Amino acid sequence: MKFTLVIASILLCQCLAESHPWDPQPRDAGWLKRHEKLLEQTRLHKTDEQLVFVGDSITEGWAGNGHNVWAQHYTPRHAYNYGIGGDRTEHVIYRIQNKEFDELKPKVTVLMIGTNNIASNTIEDIAHGVNETVRELLGKMPETKLILLGVLPRAEPLGTKCKQLNTLIKKLDNQKNVFWHDMWLDFESADGKQKTDLYVSDKLHLNEKGYQVWQQSTEALISKLFK
Repeated sequence: MKFTLVIASILLCQCLAESHPWDPQPRDAGWLKRHEKLLEQTRLHKTDEQLVFVGDSITEGWAGNGHNVWAQHYTPRHAYNYGIGGDRTEHVIYRIQNKEFDELKPKVTVLMIGTNNIASNTIEDIAHGVNETVRELLGKMPETKLILLGVLPRAEPLGTKCKQLNTLIKKLDNQKNVFWHDMWLDFESADGKQKTDLYVSDKLHLNEKGYQVWQQSTEALISKLFK
């Protein structure tokens, strides 16, 4: 029995070591429960969802620090949040392939993903993962207009990689069903550093003012596509 467990552990480690940002991967039991709740959200509201936000904890934060902004600007548009804290591209791809977005027909989908890959993957591999995320979302929701957001500024040494990633993924814009929008300058000060007054103390997640800036930055594009 012990030998079997050891072999299973070795195989699991090898699988994880060989995975890429475009290979769908689930996470732990708590994450799977969150995934199940989002499946239920889709089941209950699939005919109502007109605006969908997809991403990691920064997107999930619309339900926290961004709650008031969401209630004012997005709830009236029948918006639904599909952000899960800690997610990387491979986790979102798993969620897409496992029915979170099945039968949804939102007018607009807003995607921001990749910042959690920055510390451990190459820029090229992360861009590949973002590309696959976009492709998978459009495969499930072919009628949606997808707004691809650049990742936000972070403190160095990760900040430079974030900017490099944005340079690559903005090429996915085709002005047909994928629309690139870069919020970098909205979150960067004149000296090229983060506007820390838009972030909480970890300088990664946003405070309420940060969500106000996000909404203001994307409003014109969302309004244009939300027809």
